[in-house]
Amino acid sequence: MQTNIPPATSLEDIVFEPAIHPVVDDLDGIARQLRSSGDRDAAYANVAIERFLISAAAGRALGFAQETERFLALAQASPKPQVVECLDMLTALTVLNSASTIAVAIMPPRTADDLLAREFVAESVDSKLHVSGDAAMIEAAALAFEIGPLPIAIGERQRRTFVLASAAPPAAAIMRDGVPAMFRLEQGPSLVDFMQNLPQVAELVERAGLLLDDAERIARMIAVGNLGAETLNRLERARRGATLLATADLARTCLYADLVNGGAFPKDRALALAPRLPEARLRSIIAFAALTGGVIGELSSAAQALTTAIRGH
Repeated sequence: MQTNIPPATSLEDIVFEPAIHPVVDDLDGIARQLRSSGDRDAAYANVAIERFLISAAAGRALGFAQETERFLALAQASPKPQVVECLDMLTALTVLNSASTIAVAIMPPRTADDLLAREFVAESVDSKLHVSGDAAMIEAAALAFEIGPLPIAIGERQRRTFVLASAAPPAAAIMRDGVPAMFRLEQGPSLVDFMQNLPQVAELVERAGLLLDDAERIARMIAVGNLGAETLNRLERARRGATLLATADLARTCLYADLVNGGAFPKDRALALAPRLPEARLRSIIAFAALTGGVIGELSSAAQALTTAIRGH
């Protein structure tokens, strides 16, 4: 990454990195935890015990939000044609922020820092939604993020330390294929490439349905009873893993569907599958993702209309 460059005062001042890096959102990052294995249930069980880096995802959510705000500030001082040329970058940052935010709600917390990371993101989401006054999103977010008192006692010093650490978004690290990473405006070409190669939502919702089938199959095996403790624990982990993966795929479908052609049917299908998730909180995550995806889709449509109008002149 280039250094010693004066801070940009408009979008024209940004020095873009020409290399194209694959962009992996945090919901895709969850899906990629499923390793290829001859024993699929064992692979699901491994996902359930995965130590997800919730603090890192929360940091990316914050970082993408700050880059979005940076774009909007620079756009104020930029020629309209330049703004139009960069609108895909704005949409990319917005959807990546949302994916990281929703991933934090899905990832199972293991430690006090995990709980703090979720609380940090939840408070940010809650405050922004109350400003917007969107009652449906406020309700969905409250259950999705379990907004309320933390289930464990966390000292004020630990809380302050975490918040201070999270206040600065992570640096744009060396990109690794298949791993979620922070992207900034300087990686604009990568963000544009990401928008030109959005996920196939029909495939995502199909995969989610198969994952739910497996989760329900495993649940039936558990319900039969007469299982040893070790077998029961293994099956319960497998059920949780398959459910977590299905939730991530359904949420990702809903988040992206309004950005792609033909996305309406897969989104409807995802919403129809959501009631099969065994927890109300998981179902609320899908509702929140669907509402968020709708807002981003409207913003993208408005951006496309603006682009057409500006280029038409």
